[in-house]
Amino acid sequence: MRLYEPSVLDQIVLALIAEQPRHGFAVYKELNHDPSLSAVLHVRRPLVYRSMGCLTEARMIKETKTEPGDQGSARVVFSTTPLGSKTSSKWLESIVEHPRDARIELLAKFVLRDRRGLKNRALAKRQRSAFARQSDVLLRESQKATDNVRLVSLWRLETINAMIRLLDAV
Repeated sequence: MRLYEPSVLDQIVLALIAEQPRHGFAVYKELNHDPSLSAVLHVRRPLVYRSMGCLTEARMIKETKTEPGDQGSARVVFSTTPLGSKTSSKWLESIVEHPRDARIELLAKFVLRDRRGLKNRALAKRQRSAFARQSDVLLRESQKATDNVRLVSLWRLETINAMIRLLDAV
C-alpha cells in the first residue's frame, strides 16, 4: 500500500485552507486573483476541487459547514484537521530538494509564508546552503563533461547559481 504524498498544488491548497476555512471556489479565486499567488502559478478550477478531494480523503481537511451559494447550490466550507495543520506547517518550513522545483514550490512557500506573517530569511538561508552544495557538485561535473553533456551541465550550473543569487537577496 502506497501512502498519500500531497502534491505541490495540494500543499498550496492546504496552506490556503489553513489560513482560514474556505470552500473550493474561494480557494480557486484566491489562487487566481491574489497577485502574488497568480504570479507563481495558474490553476484551473477542476484541479482545485480534485486537490481538495485528495486532501479530504487523506484526512487533512474536513467539511465544517455549508453556506448558501451565490447562484444556487450550497457551498461546502472546509477547514484543516490537526494532521492538515501539521503537514502544512512542516511543508512551509521545508526546503526544496531539487532546483527544478524552485520555480513554483519555493516561490509559493515564500508567498504563503509572507501571508502568514512568517519571515523568509531563515528558509532562504537553508535553501541557499542546499543549492550551494548542489552547485559545487554541478561545477565538478561540468569540468569533466564533454560536448553536449557539458552544455547541459553548464546550463544547470548557471540556473542554480542564479537561484543562489536570488536567495542572497532574500
